[in-house]
Amino acid sequence: MDDSRRKFVKGVLALGALAATGGCMQSSEKPARWISGGPEVDPVGGPNVKFVRTVCLGCHSNCGLQCKVADGVLVKIDGNPYHPNNREPQLAYKTDPKEAEKVNGTVCAKGGATLQTLYDPFRLQHPLKRVGPRGSGQWKTITWDQAFEEIIKGGDLFGEGHVDGLAACRDLKTPIDPEAPELGPKANQVVFMPGRIQHGKKEFTDRFFRDAYGTINFRLDHTAICETSHHVGLKLCTDGSSHFKPDIMNARYIIFFGTTPYEANFPMQALARKLNFFRERGGKLVIVDPRFSNSAAKASEWIPVLPGTDAAFALGMMRWMMDNDRVDKRYLSFPNQKAAEADGQLTWSNATYLVRQDNRKLLRPAHAKLPGDDKGFVVWKDGAPHDNRTVASADLEYTGSVNGIPVKTVYTMLKERVSERTVKQYAEICGLDPAIIERTAADFTSVGRQAVADFYRGAVQHTNGTYNARSLANLNFLIGNLSWKGGCEAHGGSHWHEMGGQPGNPYELTKLHPGKVKPTGVPIDRNKHNYEESSEFKKNGYPAKRPWYPFAFDYVYQEVFPSIGAKYPYQTKVLITYWNNVTYSAPAGTKLAAAVKDPKVLPLFVAIDAVMGETSSLADYILPTRHFLEDYATPHVAPTILTQTSGVRQPVVEAVHKDTKAMEQIFCDLGVKMGLPGFGKDGFGPGDPLLTNWDWYKKLVANIAYGDKPDTAVPGATEADKLQYVLDRGGRFEDYGKAYKGDHTNHAYKKICLIYNEKLATTKHSMTGEYFDGLPYYDPIRDSLGRPVVMDEKKYPFRLNTYHPAYHAQARTAAAPWLMEITPEEWIQINAADAAKLGIQNSDLVVVFSQDNPEGVKAKALVTEGMRPGIVTIPHSLGHWQYGAKSFKLDGKDTPTRKWIGRGASANPVITLDPHLKDVCMTDPIGGSASFYDSRVGIRKA
Repeated sequence: MDDSRRKFVKGVLALGALAATGGCMQSSEKPARWISGGPEVDPVGGPNVKFVRTVCLGCHSNCGLQCKVADGVLVKIDGNPYHPNNREPQLAYKTDPKEAEKVNGTVCAKGGATLQTLYDPFRLQHPLKRVGPRGSGQWKTITWDQAFEEIIKGGDLFGEGHVDGLAACRDLKTPIDPEAPELGPKANQVVFMPGRIQHGKKEFTDRFFRDAYGTINFRLDHTAICETSHHVGLKLCTDGSSHFKPDIMNARYIIFFGTTPYEANFPMQALARKLNFFRERGGKLVIVDPRFSNSAAKASEWIPVLPGTDAAFALGMMRWMMDNDRVDKRYLSFPNQKAAEADGQLTWSNATYLVRQDNRKLLRPAHAKLPGDDKGFVVWKDGAPHDNRTVASADLEYTGSVNGIPVKTVYTMLKERVSERTVKQYAEICGLDPAIIERTAADFTSVGRQAVADFYRGAVQHTNGTYNARSLANLNFLIGNLSWKGGCEAHGGSHWHEMGGQPGNPYELTKLHPGKVKPTGVPIDRNKHNYEESSEFKKNGYPAKRPWYPFAFDYVYQEVFPSIGAKYPYQTKVLITYWNNVTYSAPAGTKLAAAVKDPKVLPLFVAIDAVMGETSSLADYILPTRHFLEDYATPHVAPTILTQTSGVRQPVVEAVHKDTKAMEQIFCDLGVKMGLPGFGKDGFGPGDPLLTNWDWYKKLVANIAYGDKPDTAVPGATEADKLQYVLDRGGRFEDYGKAYKGDHTNHAYKKICLIYNEKLATTKHSMTGEYFDGLPYYDPIRDSLGRPVVMDEKKYPFRLNTYHPAYHAQARTAAAPWLMEITPEEWIQINAADAAKLGIQNSDLVVVFSQDNPEGVKAKALVTEGMRPGIVTIPHSLGHWQYGAKSFKLDGKDTPTRKWIGRGASANPVITLDPHLKDVCMTDPIGGSASFYDSRVGIRKA
């Protein structure tokens, strides 16, 4: 291949001539020559070379990128040496940016290949409007002005009858349903459903949809198909913290449940690098996962647990720990912050708090006839009840009564819960030898507080995901390791607050909004709302027509389309999506398309996308947006990073396609044309405009630059100088040496650890009317009616598993030829003994099928010993049926295709539908996570 920079630049410039084909290059089964290989690297000091530092979006790790641009063309991507995700230790923040050009951080394969997705010849270049039936693949090119006018005004847009546009739907007074006023006004019939949307962007769209337009459906994002029960479970274990990570650099024992830190999770680069140091100094790494991953290959031990039984494994460990006195009872006995701090602890637990056995609530001082307000709780000490704030320690175990009220301590209830089964019985649930659980518990409790139980997607994307999360988190509480050096970190270094409101911030963005409105009502997915407060409940009782999710703090993504299709709890008039590919990415997503295909059910569907995706292909209008390398954002990092970190994404090159717009610019334009409050020449206030995306981001970057104790200050520097200081470095980064403070992490979590969650325990399931459980708990897989899911094990003998390889993400990486050269197709992975029984040999073409998809998905078999018997695994990243894999008709002409992008299989089309609802996958009723790992399938030779 001729991969010289001249050919590369020539190929990039050729993209400008592609308008007539809607952003598609010549038909080709293989990637175009100019983009298939890396261009030559010019000398650092070349006259037309510059370096731009930004933040990656090849996955959700948000690593820093150091991008080399020659003649206006991106020619090479390295890691940003200032960013702690990319270097250990990172470059000192005060280092001159020109000196930093001589230093590279690391970048993973996905990050480096984003260069190719920037110059992807199949990107959309102009606004499109459908001209045939919805989903027929027939489009015409239109102008931005036409698109905006029709989306705002509505009318008979497609010859199918009148459609209400955004203007007509913005009714903030008239109830959707006068008989159910709690549903809110008609403005709620406009739904914004982004896929991947990060900080900076999500706050901007909240400003548009929530604070200016006034819909309660202001951001129903994708988190439920990624990890939401992880976040919800941890929030229900803490005072609001949604993410735990181990302090890898000082831990001695780490056990990962349902995650492969050398391949996925985030930040993957930093996790992998730190784990190398961890292993070099003798740390013990344990991977609990049905698949023998690359991470398991580097571990001291691989434990092939049955999917969805993580809570049983944790309870089995707890049983052994309690039976063998390997619980930190001293830590658990502290009933308040003052007592904990006196012992050098930063956290405490509610293990000693008394729980009423009559109503599941924590006992308050008034209930015990003790002085004190309702913010206190009651503990037992020296044979009497006390306000928890008045004693230095309390009894861990007590069963009795207080003022005639039957009570038990949280720890007593936990001990009883754990004792409901023997270690052997827990092991049987997990499909393991009991000795494995016993050994793991012994090892976990043998290194003091320098042991951590960590988990992620594989443990929580089940119907019992929140219970799994709470059970696993409690392992850390029982050894008191939170916020200790080498223990579990629930906060990380956090970030400088780009939205303002903190010391030093010049702009408080939420207050700079004249005419701001406050939406009311119930979201279309019923997130964060109790069914018992609805008119439907008062009229009909249990079950609800569809589930409600009072603890789904991060929305229920997979439920939005089915709810639109069911017009429940009301009809949606306008759906706007951004970077959303739910029909490809969600379990059983192919079934979701039917919900939005009928214009009588959903009158207007607008997609903001960079490509013709599986979901955007169903829209009425597609508005072409920018690639992240042409865009802004202020993404955060995971608590793996213990120092304060604020990366800033900024355009690396000018827009490759001039007729595309940044998402923020699209909404600025719409806001101005509609006269929405908070947009226009006085958007932030008199004389302070919000007309462009930079008008927004310059304030966010200023807040980062001026945040508490700014180290970006230069004597006499202007605001522009300080912004440039941050932009030149790709963000603001606290120096590496500030990660710790004595024996603790520096930016530590300093609040309570909730072994028992009162709010969870006193809330009822909207379909069964039964209370949720407030303790660590193993729950079998259930459908939306709470019934255990039973499938024909003879016809569907295998459990379905899926994962992300290190060089692919969910949806966008398949457009990168470099990555596709590594995996031109995904293989269906099966245990060798299982394959032998079925007569399947390596590379045979096989079909995986399920009760909801008898036709199944087809790919080659990878026969391996690295899989628990009874498991079939399909990696998730390929198997597209749009995105260039299929031609569509544009302005009367068929567009070219790249059929190689459609190779391979995806597990999602064969994942089980909820047996009761029948139009959506099974879902965790607490956290709202989509069930990826609870399906049974069969496999046959094709």
